[in-house]
Amino acid sequence: MHSSASLACLLLLSANFARSQNIPQDLPRGSFQTPKTGVKWRYWIEDADVDLDTLRFDVAEMARVGSHGFELLSYQSYGSILGQTGEIVVDPKDFAFGSDRFVTASATLVQAAMENNITIDFTLGPDQGAGVPVFPDDVDMEGMNTEMVFGSHFIQPGDSFDGLLPPPSILPFFDFRGDLSSANITNMNLVGVIGAELASGANTSAERVSLDFNTVVDLTDQVQGSVDDGSASVSWSPSSNGTSVLLSFFSRRNGFPEAKPGFNGAQPDEPGSWGSWVIDHFSTKGANVTASFMESNLLSQQGIGDLLRQPGVGQYMWEDSMEFDAQLFWTEGLPQRFMDRHGYNISIALPVLHTLGGTVRSQEPNQTFDYGTSINWGKFTEDYQDTLTSLYIDYMAAFSDWARSVGMTFSNQPGYNFHLDVAASAAIPDTPEIESLGVPSIDEARQLSGGVHLGNHPIFSSETGARPGEANALRMIELLEDAKTQYAGGVNVALLHGFPYSGDYPNTTWPGITTFGYSFAEMHGPRMPAWDYYRGYLDFLARTQYALQAGVAKVDLAIYRKDYDITGTSPFQGTSLISAGYTYEYISPENLKLPGVSVVDGRLAPAGPAYKALILSRIQSITVDAAQSLVEFSDSGFPIIFVGSTPDDIPGFEVGDSQKTQVQSLISQLVGKSSVTIVDTEDDVAGALAQMGVSPATSANPESPNLYTIVREIQGDTEADRTSHFYLFNSNVSTSGSVPGPINFTLTLNPGFNGTPFALDPWTGDVNPVALYTVDDNGTISIPFISLAPAQTALFTITTLSSFEGVAAPSTHLTSVGEGVIAVGSSSGVELRSFQDNDAEITFSNGSTQTVNLSLSGESPRELDGWQLNITAWTPPADLSQNKSKPVLVPMAPINLTQGLVPWDQLEGLANVSGVGTYVTTLDWDQAEDGGVGVQLDFGEVFHTIKAWINGVEIPTADPTNPVVDVSGFVKQGSNDIRVDAASTLLNAVNSVGTAVVSLAQPRTAHPVNQHYGLVAPVTLIPYARAVISL
Repeated sequence: MHSSASLACLLLLSANFARSQNIPQDLPRGSFQTPKTGVKWRYWIEDADVDLDTLRFDVAEMARVGSHGFELLSYQSYGSILGQTGEIVVDPKDFAFGSDRFVTASATLVQAAMENNITIDFTLGPDQGAGVPVFPDDVDMEGMNTEMVFGSHFIQPGDSFDGLLPPPSILPFFDFRGDLSSANITNMNLVGVIGAELASGANTSAERVSLDFNTVVDLTDQVQGSVDDGSASVSWSPSSNGTSVLLSFFSRRNGFPEAKPGFNGAQPDEPGSWGSWVIDHFSTKGANVTASFMESNLLSQQGIGDLLRQPGVGQYMWEDSMEFDAQLFWTEGLPQRFMDRHGYNISIALPVLHTLGGTVRSQEPNQTFDYGTSINWGKFTEDYQDTLTSLYIDYMAAFSDWARSVGMTFSNQPGYNFHLDVAASAAIPDTPEIESLGVPSIDEARQLSGGVHLGNHPIFSSETGARPGEANALRMIELLEDAKTQYAGGVNVALLHGFPYSGDYPNTTWPGITTFGYSFAEMHGPRMPAWDYYRGYLDFLARTQYALQAGVAKVDLAIYRKDYDITGTSPFQGTSLISAGYTYEYISPENLKLPGVSVVDGRLAPAGPAYKALILSRIQSITVDAAQSLVEFSDSGFPIIFVGSTPDDIPGFEVGDSQKTQVQSLISQLVGKSSVTIVDTEDDVAGALAQMGVSPATSANPESPNLYTIVREIQGDTEADRTSHFYLFNSNVSTSGSVPGPINFTLTLNPGFNGTPFALDPWTGDVNPVALYTVDDNGTISIPFISLAPAQTALFTITTLSSFEGVAAPSTHLTSVGEGVIAVGSSSGVELRSFQDNDAEITFSNGSTQTVNLSLSGESPRELDGWQLNITAWTPPADLSQNKSKPVLVPMAPINLTQGLVPWDQLEGLANVSGVGTYVTTLDWDQAEDGGVGVQLDFGEVFHTIKAWINGVEIPTADPTNPVVDVSGFVKQGSNDIRVDAASTLLNAVNSVGTAVVSLAQPRTAHPVNQHYGLVAPVTLIPYARAVISL
């Protein structure tokens, strides 16, 4: 027995490991000020040719900058299939996933995670985790990646066929060198044989040939002989006078490679030498292959399984996005499942299925077939995709059960890249994950988030920051932008891409291993000049995630979507709902079958997202089950809106029309009900919702198509104890194409209860009562003078509790302050602020009024000058092959910036310099420390990272989208010393040595243009008048 154990053996191993589980929501959360909800890292090791002390150092570094976990991924040059992902430079036998050295490296990392109080996730194999080491002789077995292939033979008019079945077109997989990489698979199983006449006008030499569905003949039962010995044959005389075609369909393992085998071939007792091969993702037998290997070769070794079960150590068994290929995915159980779900034999669908292809990257046969206009043949492909989704769900459920049996949980990136229902798929893994690269927009994330929330999963993760072409060049503002955009799509854990092993590796020069051949960001870690300055930014993300992981996501609207994969074109067109303030996400009819998805007290799935209405936009077909659910929802008075028309068909094919008739009958019951409305266009939906009494949880005045909101609600120990968090995001970022500019608005929050609002500052950790707002009898709160710069966020909390995060809820507040005045709450009262001299006429919530004088005492904004710049350059070593992962730090001569603040590349000799620039100057301040004038520092533009000190005391990290920091508590009367450290990316230094840089035996060919480092805009002192009043 090599790679696969019997199921009985697997269950026995699972039983031995089944003790406790590390469920994400059960881990300590900390507080908003000091959260334990920080980011995680994708941690790449090329393989186990590593220094164990360096592994320990890397984990300690992740913890030091405020991270709370990492995914261990044995990169292995990404299978070394595609160009520019790296060569395999050491023998996999000794170092690959599954080798003894890999077990030791894994044990070291688990121990390091435990010692540093962060979690570790295990990838379910090398590369993307889609397969494990399997002895090559065993690759052709159930549980391994399977595809359907076909052969064809045209029969001229009047001719007949009598012979061996047409052989299929087999498309083996070659790597970028042209070497065969797929396993040697020779066995095939017959799926079906179909004969049909070509449609009128069809061309036998065309890439797509249309057939006449009405002439289809299933010849499978007439096959003589055996596929195994090559004797399978059939006789057929077409009854028509036109050209016909005979199609033979076979299933086979395609041996898709996940990782390269050993240099000298596979050795039975050396799993590292076997190579890794993709498993069947549409069968529980595929999950069993991986689970068996993991338990036998990893979890049972060196105490790894016992350590992972310790609280707060092991978290996920994890799989990346699916990036493997097949002509058309298949599995042994597919025909029967197809029959069970759709009531007819899949044989009549076989001719058209290859029009789908396997994935977006799959090799396709030179010729495929469809049914032209003789039937709506897309219904057959729809039924295939539906069936494939149901089998994929079984696969994920099996992994989830197994992961829990070994004390962990299961996480993966479900469904996309393939022809699968992503919302249905997202409901299954314990922690679904997406990626900012493959799922970049808020709307695309929402195509999965409905499944996440109806599946009752409190954590939704995203592999964040893999921007194309930005290796060694990713700016912090870009990384934060990616994370904040993903948060607006429902994500609440950013898993940063990524942190490469920081030690030396063969055939690799300075600055160290760079995954994907410099094609994607980013190689975070101590090789980066800015690494020591990450903490403030990661704390911002951790505090944001603290709010976003609290309680349960609440969403205003569900939008019905029965489709496959993710679409970049929004299924619900336009921005009318966004402008009106409604939050929404897409749900599959499969999601409606989940536990708890019913209407109670006017809410759909009240313990989950608690939708207020359901939208069906331009839906032509609907499943019978979904139509029945809609009738039940409407019977409970739940609002349902159809856009354009009502559906009158089912999604797939049926023999006869009984299901179609059922759907038409059920929909007819809906039409005319008081809770059901039909509107002409998407722009009419918001108005219809308002007429039906459905209000958004948030709204802005004036409206904005760029303002996105996320709501999380916490139900306390009693019904009266309720808390809601509101995350706001100005989506005017490069990935959204929205209207440019800041948003200035009055914010209305409608939590559904009466409570006290608090403002949360994730940059400082401060929690303060909102000082200025109005509230109506329903608890709806309006907060004026909100401003969000492009890509800026804000956090608010409303609670019925007497305090939040240790800050007491005040008994009164302000309801108006007049023009040009800002009211900032604190635990001790309210500070009124104005950037001009002002007499503030303020009104309290108890009706009393007061006039407060605000004076700048002659202060006015001014630019800081007299800067001196001291750069510590991070330079390549003289010999790039020595000290491969460590730069040479070179202090440069001080520069007096008499010309003002300019980028480094505008200074003589600094065009190719990366590193850390320390800027120093002095600030004279005439006001008393507790006087009537406060002060802010505006850094203008933050290129990458900055950290600043006043009189030796560190000030809060500046938000790169609006880099203004209040420093009133840091300046003193008289002279003040200002220090600002501006760290760069590594790009300019890497550019200075060009193609001499090598990673995994491949030279760097990309050469992005140099960046403009340093303080690149004037730093401005902005005074404001202030006065503190008591409430």
